[in-house]
Amino acid sequence: MRCFGYVLRPLNRFRSKEDGAATIEAVLWLPFFFMLFGALADVSMVFFNQSRLLRIVQDANRTMSIGRFTTTTETQDYVISRVQPLSKNVSAVTTVSADGIITTVATVPMDDLDLFGVAGIFRNGQMRVQADQLKEM
Repeated sequence: MRCFGYVLRPLNRFRSKEDGAATIEAVLWLPFFFMLFGALADVSMVFFNQSRLLRIVQDANRTMSIGRFTTTTETQDYVISRVQPLSKNVSAVTTVSADGIITTVATVPMDDLDLFGVAGIFRNGQMRVQADQLKEM
């Protein structure tokens, strides 16, 4: 035990201290900081997933614009298949206007996009992403 004396000495000093004001404050504030961290992580993940969803919708419109997809159903199916890892409850609607503008709208429940679900602020909300692309002739 003699060789471990330099390790045990600080632990014994810590154990025998009786001034616990900092410890009590830390215990009181720690849950608040964890909740704040969780809420910040949730908001960050929602914005990150929104940008991912927008990119998927823009890629689908671009692919239809150059003629790789010939129907709106193909474009919608592409969006739904690419968003499935994010959310199983995705819906996509693609329309082509008379002047050749391709519009795709994707809708995903926001509580599927957050990470922890700490705050519950995204409960029953919908993330709606829309992108327009001019059809190439």
